[in-house]
Amino acid sequence: MPGTELDEILDSNVGMGGFYRINWPWVFHLEGGFSYSYYTSRTTAKATIIPVYGAVDYLLPFPWKLQTFLKAGGGYAHVSIRPDNREGWEPMSFAGIEFSLLASRHFRIGLRLDYNVIYEKNSAKPTQNDYITLWQLSRGILPTSYDPRYNSYERFRLKNGEFFHFGIMMSFIL
Repeated sequence: MPGTELDEILDSNVGMGGFYRINWPWVFHLEGGFSYSYYTSRTTAKATIIPVYGAVDYLLPFPWKLQTFLKAGGGYAHVSIRPDNREGWEPMSFAGIEFSLLASRHFRIGLRLDYNVIYEKNSAKPTQNDYITLWQLSRGILPTSYDPRYNSYERFRLKNGEFFHFGIMMSFIL
């Protein structure tokens, strides 16, 4: 998200995603989806984020052809951080807005803006020995060996990540 600490480190890249939406109950829609995002940087830091979510959508009752959906929900995101080689599923919340037009009876085009908050601060921070052991195992080093260069526990911090996903949307209505 612009203006955050992660914005100073990571650069956005092209990703992709998909969703499925059903009309239920009458004024709301239920939506499930996923996306894939890969973030690079000018340093060795890289992140891969794969959010999987469920949401309730509301179609705003505007009297024009441009349909506007407001979305709110939650799910989990698979986060992979390099060079720390940390990865796993983290809880997340989801909010979004979609502007779309019916191009035909069975085809819709539009724009989406999705906002994800990935909650990592509530996770337990690894102990110094766990961190060194995980780092060594990820590089094929036996955990019994010790090299002080791998002792980077002091720089390890947990923080919630905020991400905007802006996309061009094409959907087929079944």
